Amino acid sequence: MIGSPALISNILLNFTLWTGYSVNAPLLRWKQYPVVAALFIFVSWAVIFPITYFLHMQTFVFKRPVVFPRSLIVSMLFMAFYSAGIALSKDIPDIEGDKQHGIDSFSIRLGQKKVFWICVFLYEMAFGVAFLAGATSSSPFGIKIVTSVGSFALASILWYQTKYVDVTNPASTRSFYSFNWKVILLFTILYFNIHIIIQKQLSN
Repeated sequence: MIGSPALISNILLNFTLWTGYSVNAPLLRWKQYPVVAALFIFVSWAVIFPITYFLHMQTFVFKRPVVFPRSLIVSMLFMAFYSAGIALSKDIPDIEGDKQHGIDSFSIRLGQKKVFWICVFLYEMAFGVAFLAGATSSSPFGIKIVTSVGSFALASILWYQTKYVDVTNPASTRSFYSFNWKVILLFTILYFNIHIIIQKQLSN
């Protein structure tokens, strides 16, 4: 309706990807292929979302030239690790159903416990990226501290929650999967509020 090329691209690309991912039709329903399914989640969250939303604000709202600042690169790196963890962890509680429907997920191939710890490693790597970005930022000292400490705190909370997870219990792994989405929501609120503060300071 507003005519933003970036947002229109976002909708069209994600509609195409997730239709192919989920629709049960000939040559579609690509979620049954674990590598393809993980790749779709990765592309949506680590590439399409951050780039199209950024370009919408940069070119359509602020009418600025196209640039790729450090903050966007950090966002994409963070989401690359975190979305990979999300992509792998979503199948851990569904192992029995996937077996019945012939879906050869990574949890079936490698085992639930191994996939679980790979996911935890990916989440922690994501927060490691955010921590280093905050610590080495040229932003004011207070913002650097909030970003670094906030990233470390969320990483620590996530790590602490792992001791309550029973990888063989679908309810337990689903709860942890849901918790991971809450963590990324908190991080998004933290990171983007800081980014807004920086933008306001630059415009003053």
